[in-house]
Amino acid sequence: MNKFLLFFSIVVLSYSNSLNTTWQFDDAPNILNNSKLHVSELTFQQLSATLRAHPAIPNKIYRPLPCLTLGLNWYFGQDNVFGYHVVNLAIHILTGWFLFLTLHLLLRIYYKKKRYPPQFFAAAALLATLFWALAPIQTQAVTYIVQRMAAMAAMFSIIAIYAYLRGKTADQGKKYLWFVLCLVSFCAALGSKENAVLLPASLLLLELSFFYHRISKKYIIFILLIAAATFTTGFFFIRHGLDISSFHVSKLFSFLDGYDKRSFTLKERLLTEPRIVLMYFSQIVLPNVQRLSIEHDIVLSTSLFSPWTTLPAILTIFLAVSSSLFFLKKHPLFCFPVLFFFLNHTVESTIVPLELMFEHRNYLPSLFLFLPVGIVVAHILYSTPQQPVFRQITAILCTSLFLIISGHATYTRNQAWATEESLWTDAVRKAPNSSRVAHNLGMRYLQSSQYQHAYHYFNLSLKNAENSPTPETTKKISLSGMGSVSYMLGRYQQALMFFDECLDIDKKDEACLKNKVLSLLDLGYPEKALPAAHKLTVEYPTYPAYQYLAALSAYRVGDIDTSLQRLQKIVKQGLNNHEGMYLTGILLAKSGAYKNSLLFLQRAIRLSPTMIKYQIVLASVYYADGQNSMARKIIEDIFKMYPLSRIRNALGSIKKYNEIDQGDIEKIEGVLSAYSKINPL
Repeated sequence: MNKFLLFFSIVVLSYSNSLNTTWQFDDAPNILNNSKLHVSELTFQQLSATLRAHPAIPNKIYRPLPCLTLGLNWYFGQDNVFGYHVVNLAIHILTGWFLFLTLHLLLRIYYKKKRYPPQFFAAAALLATLFWALAPIQTQAVTYIVQRMAAMAAMFSIIAIYAYLRGKTADQGKKYLWFVLCLVSFCAALGSKENAVLLPASLLLLELSFFYHRISKKYIIFILLIAAATFTTGFFFIRHGLDISSFHVSKLFSFLDGYDKRSFTLKERLLTEPRIVLMYFSQIVLPNVQRLSIEHDIVLSTSLFSPWTTLPAILTIFLAVSSSLFFLKKHPLFCFPVLFFFLNHTVESTIVPLELMFEHRNYLPSLFLFLPVGIVVAHILYSTPQQPVFRQITAILCTSLFLIISGHATYTRNQAWATEESLWTDAVRKAPNSSRVAHNLGMRYLQSSQYQHAYHYFNLSLKNAENSPTPETTKKISLSGMGSVSYMLGRYQQALMFFDECLDIDKKDEACLKNKVLSLLDLGYPEKALPAAHKLTVEYPTYPAYQYLAALSAYRVGDIDTSLQRLQKIVKQGLNNHEGMYLTGILLAKSGAYKNSLLFLQRAIRLSPTMIKYQIVLASVYYADGQNSMARKIIEDIFKMYPLSRIRNALGSIKKYNEIDQGDIEKIEGVLSAYSKINPL
């Protein structure tokens, strides 16, 4: 218990500044905009929906266990990040503690014929665990909320390894219970993230490293068949979930089709990844936050000699793996961690067309890397009582210093994760040629209305698009960003040019279609906006906002019937689109249905209470319905709440699009004029 409290305290202290860091990057599509995770009631229907919460593919089983926990987080705290970070940190602590238990048991198995004091095993295991848990590279799996998926895969994997070791050493009666726990944990790891599919191979490596067998052809064939069957089952689950009908032999290697959209080929990826994996290794063992980033500028390897580090990297990995295999039986405590590291990078660092580099991919592979360090320090401290005091003091001081540096580096790295702006500002220093960094920083400036800075970074993103992981997508989002800046600055013609360039790349791009419609409407070309708005409703038929744009376009060209038909679809989908409620109120008023118009306008105001023009139009409908006192009261309330300049601007927008009759406008202007004389601001 004392060891756990010590471990718990050190890790919590190092991560104490991470509990309020904001949502980042992939958190938005995977959690914030993923309605299936927005659990409002603890019902079977809502909880089971989280198991199929793929952000892009409807009804596909997608990392069900992390998604279930994210759904529960949403139920208890909605979008408040604190609860998510508490769970992520708890997963990190639990993973670390099972790592300690695994290492402690592994050391006892290996040294069972040698008499070492209990402190030796505890010190070696605890130090190795602390070195791993405090390595600042782990922040990307712990502080980055959506990477709970990677963390949970590692947690269940280490639980499975621990259960396997307990099963190997338990009495006959309990042996199978531990093996059942191992199997269940493997399924849970696989249900957390796909890279856990390598767990059977990891257990085979563990078996060959620490347990002695009379190796026979029959035994080897049996082990290989079990490993192949488990791997195949896991791979099938990853690719197809429970949908057996979707499997076809011709599609066995369909995952390689992803290279069509990448800026690199399979050959370039295979040549580049050895350099990246060695970079990962250096990032893990050296706690230098200046080398950590959410994004890295990666120079592709186009041949064994370009860049020149390609061949040395390949040879280094070959020598590390081959020498570890050669000395595995003689020095398993030193060779197993190396082989485990490279083995567990084979899913994400070989042929699968994923992006080239992300630091969270090391969370599972790095589990055992610090075991040799822990053993060396423990040997100095406890192996023999005759150890020189100076050597022991030096070991204690160096170990303590390294742990302090690692903990401080983790704390410092978490400061970069604090906000979106701090994360991408940090990244732009470390990866100045990255399109993704430039685009995301541009988005932050756009959201804070710093339009010149936003345009600069969107333009930089466009210039570097060819080197991004997905060039076409990068071009689209960069052009969309530049168009959005132009739109916000009132440069609608320029905005249209950017949106059209974006649609030349992808005619169905959602953001550019929507922004093109808005630009055309603001330019006064509703007849040109109508086809684009219709296309939006065809591509995204369940989005009320796009039905509204189509209804508004139809209304602006004078097609009232089509506009009403669109608005009826919005009403059927729900009453939560304030723009749709407002336009419905206008059209009903124009047809003389004042009572119904009032209901929709009141609903629009409840949904968006600060929209002045909604309140002005409501007042005009009260006038039209003969309720003059209600109309005057609303106008008086508006005057009390808002400056006259804002009221005039809202009224100008209403007049521009003929949203209420001229006679009602004159009445409202008269009341405003009279009230401003009586009660000057």
